[in-house]
Amino acid sequence: MSVLKNKRGESQLEFYHTATLIRRELTRFVMDEKIVPKRWRPVFTFPMVEKVIKLIDYITAANTIYPQSLREAERRRGYQTQAIITVEQILQLLQYMLDTLSISPDKFQPATELLVKEASLLRGWRKADNKFLEKYRKEEK
Repeated sequence: MSVLKNKRGESQLEFYHTATLIRRELTRFVMDEKIVPKRWRPVFTFPMVEKVIKLIDYITAANTIYPQSLREAERRRGYQTQAIITVEQILQLLQYMLDTLSISPDKFQPATELLVKEASLLRGWRKADNKFLEKYRKEEK
């Protein structure tokens, strides 16, 4: 039995799927010579690609930890926080590109929308994990 696409709820790993979409779209975006000329690649392209790769790394690291102790729960939360920070850094890098290069702001809108959605999804994931922290903090008392 299948469910119509418009009737489906959000996946538990929606934050991961969105991050992989961001990685793909932003890599293509900054590698486009019409958007980022070759001479600007060391300034914008290489740091951007590095950040989107780190975003996936932090999400993967956090998702591989299923907390069995307070220490593990805090470690997982740290990776989640790093992923959120990375999204904010990517947004700042896009703003820097917009301020520096003569690019239409409209070209940034799809990427910006994805990044805002990703930040929200990651914050929701981190908030949902509060149950682990509460559980293990109670056990330590």
